[in-house]
Amino acid sequence: MKNKHIIQIIIVFLIIGFVACKKEKYYEGEKDPTKIKEYNNKNYYASEKMDSLAVISHITEQKLQEVYDLAILATENKSNKEIDTLIVSQLKGYFPKKDTVYVSKIVNNLDSLKVKYVTIELEKKKSDTTTILNDSIGVVHYKVHYYNNKKKYFSTQKSQANYILKKNPEKFKSEFKFYFTSIGNPEQ
Repeated sequence: MKNKHIIQIIIVFLIIGFVACKKEKYYEGEKDPTKIKEYNNKNYYASEKMDSLAVISHITEQKLQEVYDLAILATENKSNKEIDTLIVSQLKGYFPKKDTVYVSKIVNNLDSLKVKYVTIELEKKKSDTTTILNDSIGVVHYKVHYYNNKKKYFSTQKSQANYILKKNPEKFKSEFKFYFTSIGNPEQ
């Protein structure tokens, strides 16, 4: 009988120990503002077929990360109008019509949440992609993981982005430009 109580107490302490030791998620990447300031929406050259799903997924994830990193940098430099203007113009370069609506939505959202770091995770389900002549348009669903100034995870938001890959041969035949036509929550 005494052994039974001891075993129960040990089990309770083990459970409490496992719950108490639950590891929190932290941002593990590096954020170099100097490199981020150099982001812009340059032409992209694909050595593979342009509509390859793997290539499109890779580019989309990379471009989303660039947009969110620039937006965080914009929130951090709101008081310096020269830097803020430069970063916002870089962000506009990711949209075909230099759209300010999506840029301001992203910047304001990140600022209100006090986000300092983000990671992008594309959803595994198939993205919708359509080819019209030489351009590809599509929708990608993704998650944005938010981290605070101490690199501690605090939230995830599901979002979607509509994009277009426009043929833009300058040096190579398979060179193209990547634009977002919209970025935001699926219900927007």
